[in-house]
Amino acid sequence: MHSSISNLNERLQVCFLAAGFSRRFGSSKLLAPMPDGRKLIEHSLQPYLELGLSPTVFLRADDQALITKLEQYSLPTILLEDVSEGLSVSVRAAAGYAQSKEHPFTLFALADMPYLRARALEIFLSAIDWQENSIFAPFSQELGRLGNPAIFHRNFLTEFNNLHGDQGARPILSANPNDMRKIDCPDTGFYKDVDTREDLTSGSPAGSEP
Repeated sequence: MHSSISNLNERLQVCFLAAGFSRRFGSSKLLAPMPDGRKLIEHSLQPYLELGLSPTVFLRADDQALITKLEQYSLPTILLEDVSEGLSVSVRAAAGYAQSKEHPFTLFALADMPYLRARALEIFLSAIDWQENSIFAPFSQELGRLGNPAIFHRNFLTEFNNLHGDQGARPILSANPNDMRKIDCPDTGFYKDVDTREDLTSGSPAGSEP
């Protein structure tokens, strides 16, 4: 691991959001096999584990197959009883959990992003200056858009209580433009998630070469 991010577990709480219903996919997309045979969620977790991070995983309490699959990683997990409202349920829960910890920053990771490589994530994290009261997110000049994961100083976590429905953190990013720190990250893994079965074969899984 790069020396500049060797103490990340003290500075950064990683919340890994895996409580969705995969409605557009038609079945449990996080357990769908990638071209190499490994499950999608394994690829999505890989860059964080490879960098020595220990994500706290937020899951649906009724998603027994995914709970069983993740037991091999011995990661801390939070089981959510009712996520029918949408993504905001798990995001609010993650923010609340992070507030109970002492980490100054929280990273919100999406479980359906299997194309993000550990090296790209390391470059992103190494470019952060960790200023207080800041939000950090990857940004693609070519695409003209922000990507995931985003990192929030703990002073922003109370704002997550205002999220509803299928909202993620975008409203908070939009409400705090002066505190946003856009990190130039051209790697496509930051901007590609999996919504449909076609998305499984339109990129290279994390950890493999393009």
